[in-house]
Amino acid sequence: MHFQIVMDRHGDTRHAFDASDADAVARAEERFRDLTSKGFRAVELRSGGEPGRLLSQFDRKTEQTLFIPQLQGG
Repeated sequence: MHFQIVMDRHGDTRHAFDASDADAVARAEERFRDLTSKGFRAVELRSGGEPGRLLSQFDRKTEQTLFIPQLQGG
């Protein structure tokens, strides 16, 4: 199971999808495009304490993607 984790002002929301299900992958890719078009940064979370990797496009092989909202000054 793969996860997309969306951080926002309410906390975090997790969206699970099966990478072998074409419909689920299409919804995950649409969510990726929607969020990144709104200014969210997508980061691949890696295991073993390795640093994350900034994603510029959807990758169905990424097991966990964290979406971070753009910081706003006040």
